[in-house]
Amino acid sequence: MEDLKFYLFLLSLWLASTLLLRSLTSNRRRLPPGPVPFPIIGHLPLLGPLPHCSLHRLSASYGPVIRLRLGSSPLIVVNSSSAARDVFKTHDLAFSDRPRSYATLRYAYGLPGFVFGPYGPYWRFMRRLYASEFLGSRTLDSLRPIRKEERLRLVTALDEAAARGAIMNVGEEIDKANTNGIIRMVTGMGEGGSGDIDEVRKLVRGVAETIGTFNLSDFVWVLRGVDVKGIKGRIDGVFRRFDEVLERIIGRKEEGRRRGGGGGSGVGRAKDLLDILLDVAEDEKAEVRPTRENIKASVLEIFTAASGRSAIVIEWALAELINNPSIQYKAQQELDSVVGKHRLVEESDVPNLPYLQSIVKETLRLHPPVPISHRIATRDVKILDYDFKPERFEDMAAKEKHNNLFHYVPFGGGRRRCPGASLGLDVVHVTLASLVQCFEWGVEGGRVDMEEGTGLTLPRKNPIVCMPRVRLNPFPAMHE
Repeated sequence: MEDLKFYLFLLSLWLASTLLLRSLTSNRRRLPPGPVPFPIIGHLPLLGPLPHCSLHRLSASYGPVIRLRLGSSPLIVVNSSSAARDVFKTHDLAFSDRPRSYATLRYAYGLPGFVFGPYGPYWRFMRRLYASEFLGSRTLDSLRPIRKEERLRLVTALDEAAARGAIMNVGEEIDKANTNGIIRMVTGMGEGGSGDIDEVRKLVRGVAETIGTFNLSDFVWVLRGVDVKGIKGRIDGVFRRFDEVLERIIGRKEEGRRRGGGGGSGVGRAKDLLDILLDVAEDEKAEVRPTRENIKASVLEIFTAASGRSAIVIEWALAELINNPSIQYKAQQELDSVVGKHRLVEESDVPNLPYLQSIVKETLRLHPPVPISHRIATRDVKILDYDFKPERFEDMAAKEKHNNLFHYVPFGGGRRRCPGASLGLDVVHVTLASLVQCFEWGVEGGRVDMEEGTGLTLPRKNPIVCMPRVRLNPFPAMHE
C-alpha cells in the first residue's frame, strides 16, 4: 500500500510539472507535432529494435519533423530532404554538437574527443589535422599500396574458395579486409602485429555493439548511476581490453621512432595517423598538443568510425546485385568496357565508372551504414514551418556536384559530416568493382533476404553465404 502511494505521488508530481512546463512554454515556441508521451519514459516504448524504422513509421503520421521525448531527453526528428537542408546547411552551427552517452564518454577517455565529442577548439583543431594530414591527398596516395594489398588478399581468398568449390561467409571476408586496411593505415602495423590486428578487429566490434546497445540510464536521469542490465560493465570491460592493446601498439610505435625507424606503415615509410598524432604531441609549437589519452582516444574513435562501415555498404550492394541480376550484368559490362578483362580494376578507374557509382549511391540511400545522425541544438532554431534503382542518380550527378540536394545523407552533413567519407567511398567503389569484375554472384534459390541487423551501424541480419564463381581471371597481372 505504501508503494502504491509513493508511485501515485510520483505520477501526480510528473503531471503537475508537465502541465506547468507546457503553460510556461506554449506561447513562446511553436513545436512540431508528436504522439502523447508515457510518464517518465516518454516515447521510448515506441522505438523498436530498429529505431530508424520506427521513426519512419511515425513520420507517416506526424510529418517530416516530429517532437518526441526519450525518458528525460527531448528529441526532434527530422525526416525529409528540405528539413535536413535546414539542419545541415541553414542552421549548421546550431547543430554542430553531438549528444554523449556513457559509452561514448568512456571510449573517449572522458575527454572532448572528435567523432562523438562536442564542437569546440579541440574538435576544430583535430578536424584540420585530419583534413590536412591523415586524410590529405598526399597521405592517402602514399597509403594506397596498403588498400590494394588488402583488396588483393580478399580477391585471392575468394578465388581460392571458388577453386575448391567452398561456401564462404562473404561478409566476414569483406569486413576482415576492410578492417585490416584501416588498422594498418592508422597504426602502421604489418605482419609483426598480426595478433594485435586480430584483437583490435574483435574489440572494434565490441565498441560498435556496446555503443549501439540501448542503455536506459542514458535517457532516464534517475537511473544515471544504475548499471541497467550490466551494460556499463560490458562497456568498461571492452574499454580496459582496448586500452591494453592501444598501449602495446603505441609503445611499439614509440620504440620504432626512438630507434630511428621513422614509424610509418611499412610501405615506403608512409606516415600513418599514429605517427601524425605523435609528431603533434612532440611539437612544442603546436596549437594543441594531444596527451597520451587524447592519442589513444583518437585512435580508438577512428577504428570504430571507419572499420566495418565500408564493409557493410559493400555487402548490402552485393545483396542488391544478387537480387537484381540485370543490374549486376550492366555493371560488369561497364567494367569490361572501361577496364577490360586482363587487369584488375584500380582506384583510378572509379571516376570512369558512373554506373558503379550510382549503384553505391542507391545502396547508401536504401541501406545507410549509420541510419540516424545524432545532433544537439545549442540554440532555438526554426526548421521548416514547424525499388532498387541506381539510374535515379545518373541524372542527379551534375546537380549534386554543385548543390547540396540532401536527397540522402549517409555521412551526415555540415561541420560534422564524416571527414573520412571520401576515403570510405574510394574503398567501397574499388572493392565492389573488384568483386563484380572477377566473380559472378548468386545464391541458391536466387535471392538473399534483406533483413536489417541492430546496433550503432546497419549491418545485414544474416550474412551473405555463397560459393563465388570466377567470371574472369586478371590474377597474373595483379602483382605486376
